[in-house]
Amino acid sequence: MNDGIRARIIMLRVLALSLLVTLGARLWVLQILDNDRYRRVAETNRVREVVTSSPRGMILDDQGEALVRNRSSLVISVNRSTTDRQADRGRAAFAQLSSVIGMPVDEIEKKIRFCSATVAQPCWNGSPYQPVPVAQDVAPAQALAIIEHPERFPGITADLQAVREYPFGSLAAHELGYLAPVSQEELDRQAAARKDGESGPDKFHLNSLVGVAGLESVYDEQLRGVDGVEGLEVDRFGRVSGTASDTPPVPGNHLVLHLDRGVQAAAEQALQGVLDKLPGGPHARTASAVVLDAKNGGVIALASLPSYDPSVFTGGISQEDYKALSDPANGIPLLSRAYQGTGAAASTFKVVSTAVAMTWLGAKPKQNFDCAPTLQIGGQTFHNFDGSSAGPITLHQALVISCDVIFDKFAYDEWLRDGGLRNGRGPYAEPAEHFVKMAEAMGFGSRTGIDLPGEAPGAVVGREKARAIWEELKESYCRRAANGYPEEKDPVKAKRYQQYASEACVDGYLYNAGAAAQFSIGQGQYLSVSPLQLAVAYASIANGGTVLQPQLAKAVVAPDGTVVKRFEPVVKGKLPVPGDVLGYIREALHGVTSEPGGTASGVFADWPKDIIPIAGKTGTAEVEGREDTSWFASFGPVSDPRYVVVVTIPDSGTGATYAAPAAKQIYQAIFGVGRPAEMPGGLPPGDLPQVGSDGQIDVLPSAALGPAAVGPAQSAPTSPDAAGAAPPDGRLARPAVLTARPGVPAGGASAAGTLSGGPRAPPAGLAG
Repeated sequence: MNDGIRARIIMLRVLALSLLVTLGARLWVLQILDNDRYRRVAETNRVREVVTSSPRGMILDDQGEALVRNRSSLVISVNRSTTDRQADRGRAAFAQLSSVIGMPVDEIEKKIRFCSATVAQPCWNGSPYQPVPVAQDVAPAQALAIIEHPERFPGITADLQAVREYPFGSLAAHELGYLAPVSQEELDRQAAARKDGESGPDKFHLNSLVGVAGLESVYDEQLRGVDGVEGLEVDRFGRVSGTASDTPPVPGNHLVLHLDRGVQAAAEQALQGVLDKLPGGPHARTASAVVLDAKNGGVIALASLPSYDPSVFTGGISQEDYKALSDPANGIPLLSRAYQGTGAAASTFKVVSTAVAMTWLGAKPKQNFDCAPTLQIGGQTFHNFDGSSAGPITLHQALVISCDVIFDKFAYDEWLRDGGLRNGRGPYAEPAEHFVKMAEAMGFGSRTGIDLPGEAPGAVVGREKARAIWEELKESYCRRAANGYPEEKDPVKAKRYQQYASEACVDGYLYNAGAAAQFSIGQGQYLSVSPLQLAVAYASIANGGTVLQPQLAKAVVAPDGTVVKRFEPVVKGKLPVPGDVLGYIREALHGVTSEPGGTASGVFADWPKDIIPIAGKTGTAEVEGREDTSWFASFGPVSDPRYVVVVTIPDSGTGATYAAPAAKQIYQAIFGVGRPAEMPGGLPPGDLPQVGSDGQIDVLPSAALGPAAVGPAQSAPTSPDAAGAAPPDGRLARPAVLTARPGVPAGGASAAGTLSGGPRAPPAGLAG
């Protein structure tokens, strides 16, 4: 045998050996290394899963009333994976379905089409393999017509499903949120995690619903539970031959809130009462209120109008309804102005300036300052709100009567010390910016951390940030300066906007004296706050200097009553303010409601001041081209502050005229002044509602069933909604349940902050 043949034989042997080694290695990988993975795949091929949705946990108020619960509904669904394979893509079946449920065929087809960038509601945003619900709460006879004649309805099913129920309609809708089908992206992520070796039961299945807004979203994992899965063994013809596995569903946990249904209803009613009395201009359609527990940050009420009924999302929302809920012309009902809307805080911000003056600028408790009618700053004339002069007064009196120019002067003097227009060239090595630093210490300019999605951070702008914003927007300012505002119909406004843009293009980075003065009284372009932020700041003054994170969630409770988790108070910081200064501010705010000349003393003239003293501050924010925004920030009782109440009503008028009376109604509901108290003894419940092993909830006793806590009926709400009513579960309940209002009110103010890519905000007037 020659050498060439011998070499070829050796090569063939080596090749054969390498093929055997490769085959052996592959078999080892398949049978040993990836055995578990391929066993699961093989089992999947012979096992079909039947998923039983787990009951979702309830959302309960502080006394155990169900704000969100489950109910059974007969639901008709379309399985597109079946209908798409039919010759007519299901049109005949849809025609049969239309004759049964009375829904036009084109509407059925719209509901089952897939959502995309070019396809809006109604459409399906879930998995393409998941049955799409097209009708809920159908009559039993309609469901039976489909169940008994499956040959007429291929790909169409009717079954009993648990759906989310909101027994109090629009009450606290922004906080509760709503559900939507799990997205295909989420299912794909879960499948990818499975390939990477993640173990445990699947979180989502094709028919899963997940929270996409509010508390339903934030606490989705706690509320959702674990779906049950029955594995059915099938042969190669798809016939069931047995049960491979059966895992029962695990119910979700309940979420107990600090939020109180009665106080929330009272807050929403108070706001609606004010809106109903307004003249009805083009914008007067929005309002918000916040009630916090000053001792632990618990959110007792968070109201925003206009609102919506979350049940509109059950089973899918129509394009028309979704457009109405997100339309600025309707006030954007989906937006909560309590924590997602921001604006100028007006005179409610003077507590910050008082703290600065007494902590860092040397002001003394009994020192007098001139409350002149006007003050000249940087070529501008600054006025008190009503142009009056009070002469020499203390800071206590300045807060009581809401004198502007005293705080303007403090801010102007510091602006000069900080170098004026020459940043960093004054006596300080770096600008002190005490007003900015105190505002930030109280929580302004950053998110509070509330357990809700989409919170607005507001804005606190100092010298450095003002320059950074200008550099970002300079190109836009200069372009507007050159081209103007052709889209503005009013030529006077268009000219004024162009003038602002021209100024901003050249020197918009300058932190001028007027801006500093306006900042000190809660006005101007460099400050924007949410009602929730203002409530957190007032809570820190009320409780002695602790800045708390607001929390809606109080505890997570298992279906058998076991407390899974308690949410403890979260401290975000301490105010850099001495205790005696905070005490001084608290007494001054008490004077606002109780002393002659106090801006809210008329509103609280008939209030039981000796029993429940209330401290507060009015504010009236001026907005160009609109009516004033009314503010009232408060807490009580002054001797041991427990509740913080903040109300804001855009496009209304002065704080004393609109916001303060609404806040008073909320206090009446809390303490039982002229009506039953929503808080027994004027205090939040000390215990969690009891959940029995059978899942029944023991609602805590309410003072609403007893006499009023304080005094005869004084300025009590007269709305027919204030009458007692039994909720849908049949329990005797507290009065004043807010029901969903028909339609969506028109109008509404923008909830955007004051900083934008448009023209620089004009100098605002001063407000009291």
